[in-house]
Amino acid sequence: MTSTAHSQPRLRPVESFPVSQPGGEVAFALRDPEGFAGSILLPHAAATLASWMDGTRTYADLQETFRRRFSQTLDLQVIEQLVRDLDERWFLDNDRFRSRWKAEIERYLNSPSRPAAHAGAAYFDREDRLRAQLAALFSGEKGPGLPAPAPAGARAARLCGVLSPHIDLHRGGSTFAWAYKRLVEESDADVFVIFGTAHNPMRNLFSVTRKNFETPLGTVQTDRKFIARLTANLAATPGGRELNLAADELAHRQEHSIEFQVIFLQYLLGDHRPFTIVPVLTGSFHEFITRKSSPAESPEVLAFVEAMRKTAAEYAGRVCYISSGDLAHIGQRFGDRKFLNTTRLQDQAQNDRELLEAACRPDADSFFQHVASGGDRHRICGLSPTYTLLKVTEPKRGELLKYDQAVELDGTACVSFASAAFYDG
Repeated sequence: MTSTAHSQPRLRPVESFPVSQPGGEVAFALRDPEGFAGSILLPHAAATLASWMDGTRTYADLQETFRRRFSQTLDLQVIEQLVRDLDERWFLDNDRFRSRWKAEIERYLNSPSRPAAHAGAAYFDREDRLRAQLAALFSGEKGPGLPAPAPAGARAARLCGVLSPHIDLHRGGSTFAWAYKRLVEESDADVFVIFGTAHNPMRNLFSVTRKNFETPLGTVQTDRKFIARLTANLAATPGGRELNLAADELAHRQEHSIEFQVIFLQYLLGDHRPFTIVPVLTGSFHEFITRKSSPAESPEVLAFVEAMRKTAAEYAGRVCYISSGDLAHIGQRFGDRKFLNTTRLQDQAQNDRELLEAACRPDADSFFQHVASGGDRHRICGLSPTYTLLKVTEPKRGELLKYDQAVELDGTACVSFASAAFYDG
């Protein structure tokens, strides 16, 4: 690659966050939410240079912008090398990337199954190692112990749903286990409706994929008859006609929030009884917060909730719901100014528990208002799936099972999460 007056590199939309290095230096990690590129760690100056690659600046422009910003001249060869590194890792928006994007998207859309997007990264991709990894989450020091699957027809506890985290298994695994022990022991459902957080923007508030889910443990079948009925019930209402459940299919391709729940279901139930899933991504409720309105006033939300209830009532089998949602995202990595300390983490834990108390009362509207009243300053990414679960199921009571925080050692980030069980009697 050579620098010319017409070379204007463009960085693709990627996530960037600081990472502390030995000696106190801060580097920046670039991460591709679409999953085409692996992560790359750049020094501060290089990350700043990359951020200026917006498709309007030539190499000479980048060199001059760098000189003005850092009061030093950067050799053009250094810029060329950075561009090559970014290009090789698929971080640049160019013809080479677009050709790959087109081929992979076509392959995904034409496939009846969704591949396991995070196997080998967020969890082991070999069946034996994954089974051992999951078993350790139940039997480890923080785990609840391995569950005994409920016998057919067991509904004494009347479990209607659970809240489970979607943080990576390495940090939040035992909290997953508390939710799934309760689910396996107290539900004999044969279809699991999974409400997952959509971490990337969607055109609609809800998206359902008809694709089966591949995992290192096999393939989990998606209940296409249930989805067809849900779609028909939506179409029968004015608000539902505004929703196109299939419009955001690509949002499912790299989303981990449903994938992680499927792995636990497959591990715990795959050898014991048949089951299917209904994978539903729930979009951001931030617009309701900024407009100072409630999801309960949204025709689309109301239509979806009613259509889901009606579909479940018409279903011949037994339905259980899963909310895949984490709680707060705080610290400099998420845009806060100050480092986290013990007092700040304790304050967050108290705020999280108040939020969870609203969910377990259970009161979906109070749950939403707790987040909205603070402008979602804690970035609760499980707001929409948990609200939707509470509205659909209208449980009589909830029980907090486990709460935890994953805190970076350098105090730059904390993600909190919990597991809970909800009962209709």
